[in-house]
Amino acid sequence: MITLKSKREIALMHEAGKLLAECHKEIAPLIKPGITTMEIDEYVESFLKKHGATPEQKGYNGYKYATCASINDEICHGFPRKQPLKDGDIVTIDSVFNLNGALADSAWTYSVGTISKQAQTLMETSIKLFTKGLNKLKLEID
Repeated sequence: MITLKSKREIALMHEAGKLLAECHKEIAPLIKPGITTMEIDEYVESFLKKHGATPEQKGYNGYKYATCASINDEICHGFPRKQPLKDGDIVTIDSVFNLNGALADSAWTYSVGTISKQAQTLMETSIKLFTKGLNKLKLEID
């Protein structure tokens, strides 16, 4: 069943999404060799608190973190950990923000230091295809 959102609900979701994107822009420069995904998680939780939002997944079925963090070949929903990221790693930070009852959900993938040419090509191709699909969807909706 699909529930249609009101213009007010969509506007609230838009604000939550803007906050989520802003957080990812702030954590991007932090992601380099030596940082831990636990430190990233702590930063995200602090960011949320500062902006009056909460991590929606924290507490769900006992989950303890504001983010999920998947490194290299982990598919998704890995737990943040104290192991430092290494040069060449790829990390995905997944989070759901709740801002005044509106949710925004995303998973952004980052390269840590210098990654292999093959990994770089995979990331660039994935972004290109995602954008192409999103543009096609937008055309279909408009």
